[in-house]
Amino acid sequence: MNKIKILYDVVKTLKDKEAFIGTLTVQVHKDETSLLLLRNEFEKNLLTGQTKAKINTELDYEGKTAKHESNTEFTMPHSGGYRHHEFIRHLHPSHAAGCGGLKGKLSKLAFALSMLTALQTEEQEGKTIISLNAKDLPEDTKTLLHEKISRAGVCQRHRHGFIKEFVAIEHLDFAVNMFINKLFEVEKVVITFVGTQKDEQNVPHDLTIRAELSLSAKQGA
Repeated sequence: MNKIKILYDVVKTLKDKEAFIGTLTVQVHKDETSLLLLRNEFEKNLLTGQTKAKINTELDYEGKTAKHESNTEFTMPHSGGYRHHEFIRHLHPSHAAGCGGLKGKLSKLAFALSMLTALQTEEQEGKTIISLNAKDLPEDTKTLLHEKISRAGVCQRHRHGFIKEFVAIEHLDFAVNMFINKLFEVEKVVITFVGTQKDEQNVPHDLTIRAELSLSAKQGA
């Protein structure tokens, strides 16, 4: 099965979409405690820029609990530029500023190629599953990925104390699974991060992050 051809067909299908309708769910657990549960039901018209979202959030952190529900609707100007490349960028948000020059460009290329090489595909119940697991990556790529995540966490640390939970993650493991139907439409993407973190008393804790994006079959063609 040619994974590059599958990815090409998926991106081509995304490019031709006029709207996305779906649900994004994010869950964060520290040991057995749920720190965050976020659910975002959204509709986005890529031609008009109109976006509707219903967001539910439950937060339990450092003795503080909060629940919030909101409905929002807005239109982004110049939305015609929001196409498949931005959709992919939102699925992979860790684009840290890299080094300049040829060496920096070659490092980025090597990183991208190592990720592509590690991709696995399989057929299951009439669907194609594209998966990426940390165990299939070379050590230098895993180290670089961990650095990108930590660097992004440090950059955002001043915005919310909750972010510090992700800065000092050790022994990071992750898995990405993309479920594609026969029309090369993305039906679901599941991303899981698992790692350990030591608190101020040097006690280790298990940290698990699970994000699931489900896209409706009603999305515009």
